[in-house]
Amino acid sequence: MNELPPPTPQAPLPATTARPPSRRTGDGTARILAVLALVVTGAALWLAIDTRTSVQSMESSAGGKLAELGAQSQGAKAALTQVQSALRDAQARVVELEARVADTQEQRVTLEEMYRELSKSADDRVLADVEQTLLAASQQLQLQGNVRGALAALQAADARLARADKLASTPLRRAIAQDMDKLKAVPQADTVGLAVKLDQLMQQVDTLPMLIAETPPAARVTRVRAADESAMPRAMRDFWEEMKGLVRIRELDTPEPQLLAPAQAYFLRENLKLRLLAARVSLLARDESTFRDDLRASQAWIQKYFDARSPKATTVLATLKQVAETPVAIATPDINASLAAVRTARAAREKAR
Repeated sequence: MNELPPPTPQAPLPATTARPPSRRTGDGTARILAVLALVVTGAALWLAIDTRTSVQSMESSAGGKLAELGAQSQGAKAALTQVQSALRDAQARVVELEARVADTQEQRVTLEEMYRELSKSADDRVLADVEQTLLAASQQLQLQGNVRGALAALQAADARLARADKLASTPLRRAIAQDMDKLKAVPQADTVGLAVKLDQLMQQVDTLPMLIAETPPAARVTRVRAADESAMPRAMRDFWEEMKGLVRIRELDTPEPQLLAPAQAYFLRENLKLRLLAARVSLLARDESTFRDDLRASQAWIQKYFDARSPKATTVLATLKQVAETPVAIATPDINASLAAVRTARAAREKAR
């Protein structure tokens, strides 16, 4: 048998043949790293832009919330002011109610005393009734200034004493007569008549003529045109007539008249009515200072803005002057002498027992 020849050994490859794959691997890695760097850079830019947008959005929302909080704070301050004003009014009303409750308690105590005295003699009951009547008259004078009501109460008390034959009430009746004389000497203010006059004045405000007419009269221009007149001269003459109608010269008595637009004249009349209405309210409340201030302001407005020489304005001014000179708040006297006399009489009867 033939033996096979031994295999021939292969020569090793040179080292230079293995380098090209390692270069390719390094280039791919660098490219991947470059792509990753670009991606990271883009992501960072996107995050920065998104963060800046979010910050701007937060700033704008925070500014809006701050403005809203400022408006709410102003509203809260206004509400607090209103609440404080309402609280002050409520405190004043509470004080007034407490005073009324005290008066009611005093009246209740007086009524209880009257009930206890029903079992006493007829003269004692008469004195108690007279004292209660005098107390009511005194309250009418102090709270409402009702002189007529107080005078009627004194007359009723005097008549009650006159029917009590056995009661020695001469000093008491003398004190009551003196108080009645003082009340009769008080001048009576015709409140109803003055209120009626003010109502009539308010109705006459709309008829008062203004110092300068609210709607100036339109001038009628009669134009005579020739039959053979051309268009240009006719147009020029019409233009000149229209220009002359824009300016009107009138003679006025006042050096500086108050010029008012028609709308302002309307509001002036309405404000004058409100002034007269305020004077009427002050009249019913017996507030003489406010009453005279409103009437003086009404007179000044009529003399300043209206034609004071017209018959209607003259009549209105004369009525205002007459009303202004009428006393409204009249100082009313007291009836303390009668009260002291009736209490003295009751005390004397208590000691006599």
